[in-house]
Amino acid sequence: MELKNLKELLQMYKKYTITGMAVFATAAVLTTGCGTTKTGDAAEGTTGATNETTEEDANELIENTHASIERLVTKYLDCIINGDTDTLATITDELTDEDKAKIVSRATAYDSYENMVCYTKDGPEEDSYIVFLCFDIKLKDFLKVETLVPDIQCLYVTPKDEDGSRYIRYSNVEEDEELQAYVKQLEEDPEVKALYADMQSRYQEALENDEALRTFMEKVTTGSGSDEVEAGEEQTEEAAAEETTEEQPEETQEESVETGEAQAQNRETRVKESVNVRSDATTDSDRIALAYQGDAITEIESYDNGWSKVEYKGQTGYVKTEFLE
Repeated sequence: MELKNLKELLQMYKKYTITGMAVFATAAVLTTGCGTTKTGDAAEGTTGATNETTEEDANELIENTHASIERLVTKYLDCIINGDTDTLATITDELTDEDKAKIVSRATAYDSYENMVCYTKDGPEEDSYIVFLCFDIKLKDFLKVETLVPDIQCLYVTPKDEDGSRYIRYSNVEEDEELQAYVKQLEEDPEVKALYADMQSRYQEALENDEALRTFMEKVTTGSGSDEVEAGEEQTEEAAAEETTEEQPEETQEESVETGEAQAQNRETRVKESVNVRSDATTDSDRIALAYQGDAITEIESYDNGWSKVEYKGQTGYVKTEFLE
């Protein structure tokens, strides 16, 4: 199921209507104005919208050609998939603690993304853009979902600042009535409607063809999916711990750490994928931090039991050595 080009999307518009898609709505990024068009509006249009476009008000939907936007949305999507709120805070205008908590929670189900394509329309300010970001999500293996999940998000990219940087607006987008009205008008474009319809169609096809995905999404909509993700993540981590220590008695493991029988490392490295930093070299110990994929971390010592003593953001703890580069 590949993304279609704009010409194909426009032809599809006559076949589909938009029911409103929210696969994994990540945060308040134009969530009211984007991806929530009602079926009646999509089929009939709204008063004031016209089917003809003049040269003066032309604002065509185009596949992105701006390098700065490409870099920004790629970085944004990396942060969303990996739950990297620290980096995300550097490319958004504001990120609340509530936003961060939601992003980290949802990222526990994400493994990676593929097939990212973004389309743009001119934003309400000069040199600003409304970006329609399309991509496919691969879920964590423990969820047993083989099908990629299509998703679409609508972002407001600000004009370049004095340093030439752009940002994604997070603050008060749902409360900004003028911005929401502007985006709603953009969504009356047949190509935008067809884009949402295509993503909705691909999403429905994925649900129909993958029972595990269908079951998981039903749990997500009822609020029980997060418990399954948390439980699956702990089971995966515990299984990995058992696999690497099955021939080594627990007493020996603890003695190895406590008596200092270890190989000194004292090296700067990075985390290969998101992992819990724990207070002791066991999955039963308390989690003191969550290190995200790509984060810098100092490996102080490594142990024969498959664990390493590390320093991460001023805290000393333990992680499985296999998660370090």
